[in-house]
Amino acid sequence: MRVVPYEPRFKNDFVEMNKAWIEDMFVLEDEDIAILNNIESLIAQGGEIFFTLDDDDQVLACCMIEPLSTGEWEIAKFASTGKVKGAGTLCFQACIDYARAKGIEKLLIVSNTKCEAGIHIYRKFGFNEIPVDKEKFPFERANIAFEKFL
Repeated sequence: MRVVPYEPRFKNDFVEMNKAWIEDMFVLEDEDIAILNNIESLIAQGGEIFFTLDDDDQVLACCMIEPLSTGEWEIAKFASTGKVKGAGTLCFQACIDYARAKGIEKLLIVSNTKCEAGIHIYRKFGFNEIPVDKEKFPFERANIAFEKFL
């Protein structure tokens, strides 16, 4: 497995993987659609998407890091096929490494308690639970949030 940054050829994988997990457990919200339709503009603002690939360049996991309008940074749209153990963790680590390289001091994550695998990874990486700020995170499904100081 290897981790690579965003390339346009992986856009559909990113969109479809995220739609799949969201629609499997929740309802795709307007905010989801806005993000998934504008990933290039988020990257142009300094964000990045990382992909874990297998030896045949098939996407196993993806994770995005993006600047928020508040000046803070969020790790978001974290998805995995579940086919290879550790693929999601590698992708998530790439987002943290990217944040450190950019000198970002704090990362935020918003999630839902149903997303047990993701929450396990967040805690494993030292993220601490904080109250959900609905102004920053307008998702209906958001019922848990995390932060990590780098």
